[in-house]
Amino acid sequence: MLILKGTISQMQIQLRGWTGSKNMPKKGPKVVVIGAGIAGVGAAGKLLTQGLTDVQIIEASSQPGGRIRGSLFGKSTIDEGAQYIHGASTKNPVYQLAKEHDLLQETHDRSGPELLVLTNMQKQLDPDIVKEVKNLARNILQNAHLLAHQRGYAQAKSLADVYLEEVKMLLTQWVGDHTDLRRQKQGFLSMLMKLQCAHLAAASLGEVSVHEYEEYKNIEGNDRSSPGLFPNLLQKLLEAIPREKLLLKKPIKQIQWNGSFESGGSSVYSVRVVCEDGDHILADHIIVSISLGCLKANGQAFFQPRLPEQKLSAIQSLGFGTMNKIYLEYETPFWDENTDVIGLVWEDETPFSVQKPNLTEWWKHVPVFYVIRPTERYGHVLVGTISGKEAEFVESLNPQEVASRCTYLFRQFTGRSSLPELKSVYVTKWFSNPYTRGSYSHISITSTGAMIDQLAEPLPQATEGSSSPMLQVLFAGEATHRSYHSTTHGALLSGWREATRLIDHYSTK
Repeated sequence: MLILKGTISQMQIQLRGWTGSKNMPKKGPKVVVIGAGIAGVGAAGKLLTQGLTDVQIIEASSQPGGRIRGSLFGKSTIDEGAQYIHGASTKNPVYQLAKEHDLLQETHDRSGPELLVLTNMQKQLDPDIVKEVKNLARNILQNAHLLAHQRGYAQAKSLADVYLEEVKMLLTQWVGDHTDLRRQKQGFLSMLMKLQCAHLAAASLGEVSVHEYEEYKNIEGNDRSSPGLFPNLLQKLLEAIPREKLLLKKPIKQIQWNGSFESGGSSVYSVRVVCEDGDHILADHIIVSISLGCLKANGQAFFQPRLPEQKLSAIQSLGFGTMNKIYLEYETPFWDENTDVIGLVWEDETPFSVQKPNLTEWWKHVPVFYVIRPTERYGHVLVGTISGKEAEFVESLNPQEVASRCTYLFRQFTGRSSLPELKSVYVTKWFSNPYTRGSYSHISITSTGAMIDQLAEPLPQATEGSSSPMLQVLFAGEATHRSYHSTTHGALLSGWREATRLIDHYSTK
């Protein structure tokens, strides 16, 4: 979600003085970047522009981008993955790059959307009640670590622990409310819990550390969405990388490090990447920018020798979950033209009853649907978000099942027995994707912010009196950025961080 200590131009100025070094191998260092997401592409681009020209990116899938991906749907291309600039200001490198490349023509501010909240009893919540309860919930979550200390919640470990304790206090304040209003407020709090789970790619707030928002740092500026911005930005970054330096459809089988591998000539390399197609790629350094989900699934098998226990522990302990999107295209809209978000509140739910997964009623875990704008470009399209086990389950359903259930859902909440025709449905599948195994990271109750730093630590690890060559294996990706984990700007900064680490290694001392 390392902290950006200056603008992009300031970073570039700091590196312009580099002209080569006594540390440089005669053949020039060879760097292999594993993964062509924004972290890997950002790292390769910085290395190439700063003079380390023997760089190769290898990507497992058929296209670059990683968790940045656009797909044709309806009248245009929709964002399967990254969609928002979190903190739209010049302090955000993604915003700054998008501005420099003139990619901000169509941006939508998410700070104050028109939120229509409906209940399963065909009622609409009063906007003042929506605003009041929404602000209460946001303050609880954003300040959970402070509340846990101030209230003396000695056993608090998760966001849910603090959230539910605060809800108990709110219920005593709402004792004078009408029974229906109390039920609606509790249902709305439940909806906001599910929405927060989607933001965090978590199954429940019970698995997210109370220190999540203490570690994550917001960049000033609102969250802004711009259609197709991230795929277009990635293409701009790829322009700095010669086509022959990007190998697609090249999944890896193993990373062999701390070795002495001879090439056909007289050169010796410390790292060998074994690909699934049998190819061996030698390098002085590799930057691993694959998802934390893949590291969780394959971390032990990928590396030879085995990763240090501390790093393996960080990989397995840090949170990494799934958030999928459900796109719905209609012939004509059933929502008002001023509506930006449709919230769905189940009046029989409370914050205490929604902690466990419910696959048989997966649709109850879709808290909101966003209206995709501009309509002229996309047509009449909604997108819902879903996280956790329900998000994994929905990947197994066919589009007709999803369409039928969503139609039933909207009929129940609007009270309308007929709705405009649903033309098409598209569900993202980040969990079943073997090269992502989920969406993005969070700090779980079994982890700490320090574990993110441990994950980012290069190998071999420094030891007193060690003569091992350093910086053989470096780690990038959103899950390696302590302050900005789960974001594209965090991923980009992590790639730049590792490129700068190598550039500094070969700089004149």
